[in-house]
Amino acid sequence: MIGRPFPGLPTTLALATVILMSGCTHLRAVHPSASPTPGAPPKTAPSSPPATQAPGAPPAFDVVIKDAERQEGLLPLWKRQDKVWIELSPKDFGRAFFLSPKLVTGVGEAGLLGGLLSSRWAQIGRPQWVEFRRVNQQVQLVAINGSFRASPDTPQAQAVQAAFSPSMLASVAVASAAHPQRGSVLVEVSSLLTGDVLGLGQQLQRAFRQSYNLDARNTAITQTRGSPAGLVLQVQQHFATGTLAAPSGSTGPQPSVPTALPDPRSLFITVQYTLSPLPTQAMTPRLADARVGYFTTTVADFSDDLARTPRQRFINRWQIEKKDPKAPLSPPVRPLVYWLDGSIPKDYRGAITEGILAWNKAFEAIGIQQAIEVRDDPAQQPLDIVGKGQAIIRWMTNHQPSFGAIGPTHVDPRSGEILTADIALESLSSRAIRSARAQILQAAPGIDGGTHTDANEAMHPERCEHGELAAEQLAYGLDLLMAQGHLPPDSAEVKAFVLAYLKDTTMHEVGHTLGLRHNFRASRWRSQAELQRPQPEGNSASVMDYVPINLGRPGQPWGDPFQTTLGPYDHWAIEYGYKPLDGPPAEQAQALRRIAQRQADPAWQIALDYGTDEDNALGIDPQALAFDLGRDPVAFARHRLDLARALIARQAAGSWSTEDDATLPRRRISYALRDIARTSTVLTRQVGGLVTRRDAPGSGRALLDPLPAEQQRAALTLLLDEFLSPRSLNLPPALQRQLAPDYFERGEGVLDAHGQMIQTDFSVADQLARLQRDVLGSLMNEALAERLLDNIDKTRDREPQPLTVRELHRRVREAIWSPPGPRIDANREATASWRRNLQRDHVNRLSLGILRGGTRADVRAQLRQQARLLIEQLRRASRGGDPDGTAQAHHRDCLDTLQRALDASVVRSTP
Repeated sequence: MIGRPFPGLPTTLALATVILMSGCTHLRAVHPSASPTPGAPPKTAPSSPPATQAPGAPPAFDVVIKDAERQEGLLPLWKRQDKVWIELSPKDFGRAFFLSPKLVTGVGEAGLLGGLLSSRWAQIGRPQWVEFRRVNQQVQLVAINGSFRASPDTPQAQAVQAAFSPSMLASVAVASAAHPQRGSVLVEVSSLLTGDVLGLGQQLQRAFRQSYNLDARNTAITQTRGSPAGLVLQVQQHFATGTLAAPSGSTGPQPSVPTALPDPRSLFITVQYTLSPLPTQAMTPRLADARVGYFTTTVADFSDDLARTPRQRFINRWQIEKKDPKAPLSPPVRPLVYWLDGSIPKDYRGAITEGILAWNKAFEAIGIQQAIEVRDDPAQQPLDIVGKGQAIIRWMTNHQPSFGAIGPTHVDPRSGEILTADIALESLSSRAIRSARAQILQAAPGIDGGTHTDANEAMHPERCEHGELAAEQLAYGLDLLMAQGHLPPDSAEVKAFVLAYLKDTTMHEVGHTLGLRHNFRASRWRSQAELQRPQPEGNSASVMDYVPINLGRPGQPWGDPFQTTLGPYDHWAIEYGYKPLDGPPAEQAQALRRIAQRQADPAWQIALDYGTDEDNALGIDPQALAFDLGRDPVAFARHRLDLARALIARQAAGSWSTEDDATLPRRRISYALRDIARTSTVLTRQVGGLVTRRDAPGSGRALLDPLPAEQQRAALTLLLDEFLSPRSLNLPPALQRQLAPDYFERGEGVLDAHGQMIQTDFSVADQLARLQRDVLGSLMNEALAERLLDNIDKTRDREPQPLTVRELHRRVREAIWSPPGPRIDANREATASWRRNLQRDHVNRLSLGILRGGTRADVRAQLRQQARLLIEQLRRASRGGDPDGTAQAHHRDCLDTLQRALDASVVRSTP
């Protein structure tokens, strides 16, 4: 039975709230009766006669624990058969604890993955600062509201207490009277934690649209473990449904079932709860600076009513201090220890260790020697990472690839101190890379070590997909290096490739566990000339970016393909977060400002520029984006397009044998098309691009700086020529006839890159239409037109010929519709069909823009003008030719759509 929340709060909401965690520590199972000291016998409560008690009062302490075994630890545990009690002494009430849950076992899909840690931004499973409170005969587990505070013992503190409420996670009756000597009481654990505290039943229902519910009879506490550092409880939960809903055939989401279960009506999920004490004295927080990319802890402090804002932001960081503050180089008081879980394959442990220890270089630069250590999971012993200054790296095997690698942390909400962290590496990523390497990699000289791949346009602060697309990106890049012959799957080159990927991915995720966010500006550090030769500090200014493989054309000299070392931004960010600071708070704040101001120093510009997930996702900054490389985005895009065309041409000219995988041509073409699509986003970001710098106002650089018109026009020209012109894409018919699917995966219901069931046919027209729709939608977006108008106003003192809305729409129209009305012969019918799809989309977008009316008069006027010009062009093209032909019918249809849009009345709502 679950402890009931306070009256009026829905039980499911209260229980979902208790989920508190962002990612718990990985612990090995031990028997609940294991004694705290090796070789010591378990402590058993002495048998005593029942004591007389008042009616309605809880039974005596000794009566409850009769024949129970005691486990020492932070909070003593008593266990008898399936009953488990926590002993709470008077000092434990009101004490600051940290509650963290994680999934020990899962189902391998739908986000329910064994070993997965939740985020502090998650709707369920957030880590919480909690305390036990006793109200009469009830013990409440309360989540403290640490987001609002004021100086203690002040009127402001009273106001905060009155304004902001904590949350009760659960409440249970006291199980015993107070111990006669210790004054402690017992609380039954099963009343707190055997229910669906994490809301996993709801998550299963949302994921599969089946009526999964917790089966309380087959749910139980399976392991308990106590130590001075914390308390660990594991609960095996059984979820079941009596019937399975079948797809209805209607539109919209349909019911499905977990595909990795023997019987989809029944599944087990094991949840581990870790309760550890928060430090008695919170770490001195370090103020965040928008110029340096750290995850932050934000509190509203109402102590000073004259402050511009009550919000205070602290960076999330470990407490790493020099043992000898006066020594230029000193070991830490306590090193940050990364434990290698026993689940990591032996062949990969060396590369992962190298990726972790690579960060020691940044700490040595600020005087801390061997700040980070790597240790192996001790055999036959539980790995209880519940204390400060420890992290763990584990290996995960899931039914479907989900993330590649993640590195969440647990943070003290009072100060931003990182208490523990957990990195999970997904094994399917390396298997997919090995498979791809065996199928498409050809021997290539001069390639060694390291990788840095993947792209992620998500805006979620802690979301990281660095490893998710690595297999595809790396396999595509390596295919471009093909020479003669295939490499066998188990060759030394394949193994070296996988190890390099793991080292790079580990470096990236360790950066997250040190508190660092993504930096999507770092990849523009190098010039194109620099990328053509090896660089000691790598291709990117930071390992925290998503960087494509650096590859050259066949026969040309080129630099290192991968990022295998820390860049200058990484060293600078570690200095800001971890450099020992002396003096009073005002002096320390000034020292931090001096470090941050280096970002705008001409000697460091570009190398220290920072832009993160929000800058990337908002889509207006041409320099803060994923999957770009080098200072010249147009040159980079042209280079990548040439590489993709070369790959397609090689497939068209290739001779296939009966030994080849039948799905190989389709996979290679898919790689090329997706890389072409990613390249288009690099170019579209340049048109109307607004560079958003995080400098202080006195840095000497513009903070909102429109991209020079010359650069915008260069990107626009390449976009129009490569994506919207008749030569945009052409796959020979013979190659199209070779693009067979993987029939096994199709039969097993595997989804493609777009989340759809694998189709038998491979429609080049559909691929091209999807790509062109995205490009055209970006160029005809109303927000882009408005930004162009704003950019003209921002640059009227320096830009004699800015890129205008008129020029943009004119060039788009000319690229799509020139030459007007070509005569279509039998050999060009397919190409003409693709062109008509694009022209129809252009007409639809133009008409829709006219009907909407827009918010700017100049934008609306230009849309109507472009429609009139296109109508005249279509009328001229309609004269002559076959009146019943497809082209003429297409022209008449487009004419009709445009004329109706111009004749329609635009209805605007008044404010």
